[in-house]
Amino acid sequence: MNKTELRQLALDLRKQNPKFQALHSQVTQQVAERFYEARKRLFEGLSNKPKKKKPHRYLSLVYPQSGWRLSDTREVGQRKNKKKKARLYLSKIGFFTLILHREFPESQVSQVCVKLNPSGRIHVIFLVEEPESQVQPSKEPKTVVGVDLGIARLATLSDGRFLENPKPLERALERIRVLQRSLSRKRFLLKNWLKTKTKLAKEHEHVKHFRRDLFFKLGVLLSQEYDLLVLEDLNVQDLVQNGTKKRRMRLYDSSFSELRRILEWQFVKRGKQVLPVPAYNSSRECFLCGRIN
Repeated sequence: MNKTELRQLALDLRKQNPKFQALHSQVTQQVAERFYEARKRLFEGLSNKPKKKKPHRYLSLVYPQSGWRLSDTREVGQRKNKKKKARLYLSKIGFFTLILHREFPESQVSQVCVKLNPSGRIHVIFLVEEPESQVQPSKEPKTVVGVDLGIARLATLSDGRFLENPKPLERALERIRVLQRSLSRKRFLLKNWLKTKTKLAKEHEHVKHFRRDLFFKLGVLLSQEYDLLVLEDLNVQDLVQNGTKKRRMRLYDSSFSELRRILEWQFVKRGKQVLPVPAYNSSRECFLCGRIN
């Protein structure tokens, strides 16, 4: 069955089932798009075999062309607490009040994704088609900084400054264990199970947001002060496989891959350069100062 036939099958099933008629027709057809995307990633070796998704895990809807409308955009609040709100209409669902985090041209929106997080928060992502940035990196950087990643100190700069590792997951581990133990005693998909599941998801979401907020602030600080970033290229997968249980948890907690991705994005966005260098794991030599740890 090709993609067109699968899309038509989804429409036929929607007509037969009254529950599916609560969805917009194009949202129903997106099932075919997701299946073929998962199939493509499988053949490219990027993921495992696609599995059937259970109803309580299907947490996002995609409106590819129509079925949505923004209206009543306004500013609320005063001074630092000023926010921009709008009303979003979704076909077959109704109206929602949104907090807009940035301005975007509505005429260039090609896709709208409504995502329900396990913690209960709903995010709406507007995909906007824009031309590629014409910012060119500077040829001769004036200021250079090297960043050495570690577990005790998350980032050590070549100018002597360093950032201690806050270890957000390790600090929240006791609360997560209590909630996980409580969740295992609840009956699956009942009201108490769903409440405990939401509390557990909020704890994990807090850890994730704390870590990403710290990484973005570090990226903004470095990209404003320096023109070239020399970043240690760690093989995190080997470190995780060869480490002890506690070391593996702290490596996951540090999230070196996400930190590197955010730092690179901040520098490239400002038209600055990023130079990855290999890590000296065998001799444990610091590439910033040549000192043996």
